[in-house]
Parts: sequence; C-alpha cells; structure tokens
Amino acid sequence: MKTFVAVTICALSVLLLGSGCAMPQSMSVTAVATPTIVLSPTPVSALTAWQSPDGRVSMQVPTGWQMEHHEDAGRTLWIWNAPDQHGLVSLLVIASPTLLAEAQRRELLMQAVSQLDATPQGDIQRSGDGTLVLEAHASGTSSAGSAVPLWVRVSAQQFDDAEAIVVMALPSVESAQLIPHVAEVQASLGIAPLPTLTPVPTATPAPFTRDSFDADEGRWFIGDDLRRAMTIQDGVYHMYLRMAESYYLSAPAEVVRTNQSIHVTTRFDGVARIGVALRFKYRADESRDYVACWISPIQRYGCFRSEGDNWTAYQEVSTSDVVVPEGPNTLDMSVDGTTYVFRVNGVEMASFVIENVDPGVPALYVETFDKAAGGFFDDAETK
Repeated sequence: MKTFVAVTICALSVLLLGSGCAMPQSMSVTAVATPTIVLSPTPVSALTAWQSPDGRVSMQVPTGWQMEHHEDAGRTLWIWNAPDQHGLVSLLVIASPTLLAEAQRRELLMQAVSQLDATPQGDIQRSGDGTLVLEAHASGTSSAGSAVPLWVRVSAQQFDDAEAIVVMALPSVESAQLIPHVAEVQASLGIAPLPTLTPVPTATPAPFTRDSFDADEGRWFIGDDLRRAMTIQDGVYHMYLRMAESYYLSAPAEVVRTNQSIHVTTRFDGVARIGVALRFKYRADESRDYVACWISPIQRYGCFRSEGDNWTAYQEVSTSDVVVPEGPNTLDMSVDGTTYVFRVNGVEMASFVIENVDPGVPALYVETFDKAAGGFFDDAETK
C-alpha cells in the first residue's frame, strides 16, 4: 500500500518572507509503507520552457507540474509541485543591486539547506560559471508517522542584480527521475536585469507642482515591484526601496528649466538617506545627471553631483542637530544660475557653485544601506 509524506515548504517561504507562512504549508509525496514496496515513479520525461509574467525570469521546468508564486520585500518565490505531490522544484530570486561576495552567497545557500532541515552531503561545489551547489539529505514524515528519506539539491547562482536559489527535492527512491534533468534546468535559468529608468509620470508636464498628496493626480510615479514601492496614501508620498544599497529619484511631470527650487516636508521610514534633487535629467545612454542634497536619521547631511551616474561631493558628509531624527524635517533646495543652496528646517546647511549644468527638473531622493528603508514626503512644492 502507499501512504503520503508531508514535506514542508513553509521553510522556503520563511526564507522568502522572514515570517510565518500565510499559504498552504505542506506538500505530499508518495512514499512506501514498508521497505519491501516499490514506488511507481513520477516520470520527468520532458521539460517545458517557463517565463515569469514580466518576462525577466525564465527556466526549464518539469512538464505538468503545478506552480505556486509568492513575493515580498525584494524576493520572489516560485514552487513547482510534481503530480500526486511527489516532489518539488523551487526558484527563489533575491534582488541584489551589487554582486554578492562568495561568502555571502555561501551563507544564503546554507540558510536554504538549514531551513529545509537538511543534512549536507559533502562540501559546497563551485562550477565554472560560479554557481554554488550542495546536495543534502532530509527526512519527511508519512501519514503513518514513519520517516521517508529525501534527496535535496540546492544551488546559488549570481546574475546582474539578483541571486537565484534553486531547490530540488524528491523522495530518495524517486530522485533518479529528476537527476538526469538537473543540468538542463540549471543551464536554462536566466534573469534579465530590472529596469533602472525613472518612469515618466502620466500627467501633462507643467512648469511647477504643488502637491499635498491627498490623491494621486498623475504627477508622480506610482508603482510596486521587486525593487521599490512608490505609493500615495494617507496624504503622503511614500518612497520605499526594498533592496539594500540602492537609491532612487522620483521626478514629477514638469517642464525642463534651468533655475528651480523644491520644498518638501519629510519623515524617515527606517535608516535611509532622504532628500531632494535639482536639474534631474537622463542622458542619451540613460545615465542620470542631477545635483542632490540629503539628510539621515543619525543627523547627517551632504550634497553631491551626479554626472552620468558618477558622483562628486559638494558638501562632505557632516553632522548637525538641526536634523530631527524622528522628523518631520522640512527640506528646501534652490539653484539660481550656478549657485545652489540647501536648507533644513529653515537653516542653511550648504551653499556651493557648479558650472556648466544642463537644465532639468526637481526630484525627490532616497538611498538605502544595509536594509530596506524609505521616506515619507508631504506638501511638495516646486518652482
């Protein structure tokens, strides 16, 4: 007779969400009631090309396996369950704006193995393209309470702005059905970089904006993806970056000009630099030019210029008790000809001259460091 073994996938979701599961927490795989009964294997006779809805992620997956999808905080997880719940293949994509050191990648791989309560078999192997691979043994439990050994393979593969963790798990007696396809599945995995352009707001460009953010009137970008969440809600514009060590500028739909200013009331959402920018524009190669000033919740501030995404400091990082850690803080920045002035809560913090800067538009600025963070913006006024 056959019984079913529950193999938890909540562990994969914990790795994704960092919290308890709000989804079905187990899958069932056919197992034998006694060592003398041989399973009818679930054939993996063919692979099918799969692509994520946004077209960024593609991989060959077993034909006919049922898919689940979950995402949160810069991570997205797909799980393919075999017919009759005989096994699974999962793909966890972690957004990462900078390439991870190998020690960090090994830590991610070992986290996945640990979350699955699996025991490594041998050392982590590194392939020619840098993919890290570890095979392991785990144990499921049948409905009768008996242990069923599982074959587990976990890999970590680096892409331009993402790390991919692939998990394959089957009862050991059936693992031979998937193993011949492992290399094909791994080689087929592709992840295109996330777009870096600041989307253009939907409103008709105006010479200036005045916005209390009581409603979305199309003047500012609104969107939510793996990298960021930009929302207008509860009377504020919320810019939240889901990736560590990243930055973002949001510009309203405005007419390009030379002399300009921006005034806005801000609050921190976590440990982020939040600020304002002037003369923001894209170059033909899609790199960005702008001049920005920022504050942080540890009472620091600074100003810099971006020339094609290459930064030059014009106000070195400094500390001032004018910056209120819990907020709110009012930021003002203006440029008249070549002279820039930056004020926080009515106090001048920086004044500097920059020659030969092209016209652009004002913008809001957020930068993160070791974790996701953002800022709240209200009563924005540009001229």
